[in-house]
Amino acid sequence: MKHSKCRKISGSRFPASPPAYLSLPVSRPSTLLEARNIGLRLEERWLFRNLSFSIPTGAFISLTGPSGVGKTSLLRILSRELSPTEGELFCPLDPAPKKAMIFQDLQLAEGASSLTNVLSGSLGKYSSIKTLFGFPQKEKERGLILLRELGLEMKSNQWASTLSRGERQRLAICRTLLSHPTLLFADEPVASLDSEWADKTLATLLDSQTKKRGSIICSLHDELQVQQFSNYILRLNPSDPSSWSWEEPNPIS
Repeated sequence: MKHSKCRKISGSRFPASPPAYLSLPVSRPSTLLEARNIGLRLEERWLFRNLSFSIPTGAFISLTGPSGVGKTSLLRILSRELSPTEGELFCPLDPAPKKAMIFQDLQLAEGASSLTNVLSGSLGKYSSIKTLFGFPQKEKERGLILLRELGLEMKSNQWASTLSRGERQRLAICRTLLSHPTLLFADEPVASLDSEWADKTLATLLDSQTKKRGSIICSLHDELQVQQFSNYILRLNPSDPSSWSWEEPNPIS
């Protein structure tokens, strides 16, 4: 197993407010998002504090730590679904990169077919009138390709409610990939998969994001997967909310 280069980034890496030159799109062309001194406090308890790091293009960033340490909450902050208690997010790009989340609870339409669930990932691209009588053929073709890549092509017409947990998890991933996000946040996306399918699925996620010069931030528990796929690793510490670590086993050059 290769050894990671680990460095702790202090909360003072970034100023409280970005200098004027950082507001220009050309300031950090390879950076999709920056977290600056992020902290979250829930019910009188700090989950993490002084988190500062950058998300470059083409990166696989693993977010790891014990259950309850705040991984899901941090993903929600990065996707702007939750506001931090302290700190800020800064995007140097204009327009901001498109974001999407793979949720732990999957959020599938149980009474719809697998293909229909996947196609719902493209709803944001079209008006309701354009999809009233069905989705465009190119989206159906892309949806079937995704289902085939993740072993679900033969179940495209099967209701989501009849699939196994692992199949449902892969189905939710297909739906999210069809939305073509630049920044993809994945909350334990392979928790219900065996090791073979977990590796195939993570490889598919990484390939999809790097092809579009996007990035994926993925919470994982399996250390072998963390070491195999990560460019960067963010480890949260349940004992000390400020003692997180940032490792660079395969940094983007």
